[in-house]
Order: sequence, then structure tokens, then C-alpha cells
Amino acid sequence: MHPSKPDRSARLIALAVGIPCLLVLVVLMAIPFMAGDETTLQVDGPMPTESGAENGGVRFSGTVHQWSVAGSIVIDAERQAQLSFQLRGPDGNPPRQAMRVPITFVMPGHDMSLNLTAEQTGRDSFAVMAALPMSGTWQMRMSFSDVTGVLPLDVRS
Repeated sequence: MHPSKPDRSARLIALAVGIPCLLVLVVLMAIPFMAGDETTLQVDGPMPTESGAENGGVRFSGTVHQWSVAGSIVIDAERQAQLSFQLRGPDGNPPRQAMRVPITFVMPGHDMSLNLTAEQTGRDSFAVMAALPMSGTWQMRMSFSDVTGVLPLDVRS
């Protein structure tokens, strides 16, 4: 027995609607697993070259995990990088309890990294200093709950 023409049309319509709906559902369920554990912080502009910042620096911002981050890195003549930043939660408020933020400076292509911890200097303010051993391209990486914010930076000599 062959299905009648109305039954066949109903099945084709069900497939035409059902398959795209199923694909959308699968994609929506997979998105949290596809989201990377790294996010690139945005460079907002250069820091002026001045005393204490002879090698300049950058202002940056972005969102890492649930934290809105805004800050700057300035680099002096001896390649001492001074990182300072502010954190705001999803509700726009500073952290409710004291925090320490793991920071790593990595030189891609070299076996060089510095692991530091940014200490809280105010309700929403954090700072850390890093002596970068050589000029070149570095990455500053700040970590929050399995998500890392990455900021590329050039260190001049």
C-alpha cells in the first residue's frame, strides 16, 4: 500500500520544518561547548611615551568570563611593564570580595613566560609589575574561571 498524496505531502512538510528546527536546536546546545576558553582583549589606543613609559604602552578593554576589564600597560626604559586594570561584574559593580588575578606574560615562539598575580589595590582596581627580559612581541594573559583574556603587545628596546 502506498501512502495517499495528502499523507505524503504532510510527511514532506513535517520533514521540511522538523529538520531545520532540529539543526537549530543542536547548534544552540553546542554553542557553550564551542565557545573558546580564550578571548582577545581590545586595544583601545596607545599610551604616550613619557618619563616612566619610555617604551609606551596600550590602553585595553574587553570582557573575560563575567568580568568587564579596562586598563593599561606602560613599559619603561628597562622593559618593566606596569599593568593596571579595573574589574566590573555583569551587574556593573566591583567584585564583592577580595580577588587575586593570575597574569602570565608569554613570548610566543620562545620558551619564555612570567607567571604573576595582580593584587587588588582598590574596590575594583588591580595592579602588577613585570620585568620583561627582552624586547619583541609578547602576550599578556589574565585568567578568570577557565577563561583567559589575551592582549598582544610589542615591547621595544
